[in-house]
Amino acid sequence: MSENSSVVQIDEERLITDLEYRFQYLCQFIGITEQDIELIHGSASFLGPKVDSLVDAVYVRLFSFSCTKKVFYSQREKYDDPSQTVTLDTYDLNKPQIGMRKSSLKRFIVRLVTKPYDKAMLMALDSMGRIHKAVNVDLIHMQALLAFVQDAILAEVFKMDTDTVDGEAVEGATRDGTARAFGKVLAVLNQFISAWYEEGKA
Repeated sequence: MSENSSVVQIDEERLITDLEYRFQYLCQFIGITEQDIELIHGSASFLGPKVDSLVDAVYVRLFSFSCTKKVFYSQREKYDDPSQTVTLDTYDLNKPQIGMRKSSLKRFIVRLVTKPYDKAMLMALDSMGRIHKAVNVDLIHMQALLAFVQDAILAEVFKMDTDTVDGEAVEGATRDGTARAFGKVLAVLNQFISAWYEEGKA
């Protein structure tokens, strides 16, 4: 990205084709800094023990609406016992497919709070859109899910001033900075997901 005195010059074609370039642009525009990433990583010891309950809440919510539950129901024959006859209403959270998908989401959340935001991370972010587009999940459901996850994470982050992290009290500034950092990074994830739904994207 090149700059002059007032305008950063952006190669708009590269925004589409180059994940690292796109991420750099989004970081620069949104204001994501190394300190933001450090704050997210610093929350790992606090959020880690809460990941299981967070993921459980996500799947309870997904199974609360026919339009999101049917995505899993439509994929059941690939993962579950084909001899079992179930309907959309009777399909439940105890099926093997759901256990697998919960594990996948847990790994993704842990990755967000522990791993560097390098090319491998960007490919993982990008895959969230690619995979869900491939199984015909509409964008509205992806965005609703991401908003639900963000709210759940922020609800835990705002408890950081009443709990402790690694045995130490968390200052309000750190808590607030962590919340803002998650908001920024999840906005990037939203863009990476949404890009797969743009016209002409295979």
